[in-house]
Amino acid sequence: MVARSRYRRDLAGFATWLLSIARNVAVDHFRAQRPHLPLEAAEQVPANRTPHDEVARDSDLARLGELMHGLPQREQELLALKYGAEATNRAIAELTGLSESNVGTILHRVVQTLRRDW
Repeated sequence: MVARSRYRRDLAGFATWLLSIARNVAVDHFRAQRPHLPLEAAEQVPANRTPHDEVARDSDLARLGELMHGLPQREQELLALKYGAEATNRAIAELTGLSESNVGTILHRVVQTLRRDW
């Protein structure tokens, strides 16, 4: 055990050191089990998105950002909580002091407005 001589008690506990060794051994084991394919095999793998798709997505996001920028601050915050933070209407109501029903109504109207303006 050459690594045993490098163990430093002042940096980490023995269990931490031992678990790090076990983790490294497991990573090495699974890395060795991975199949190695020739580079030509990559030609057969379909791309998730084409450069055209990326440009279209970036354009759509910029357009949505412009539309959202025109919304009142409260509506921007509600959209951010709903779709950015993936919060429920109930959680948003608790955070904002609005009723759950009011949150749902406002979000519905804002989404309708964004769809109309799109």
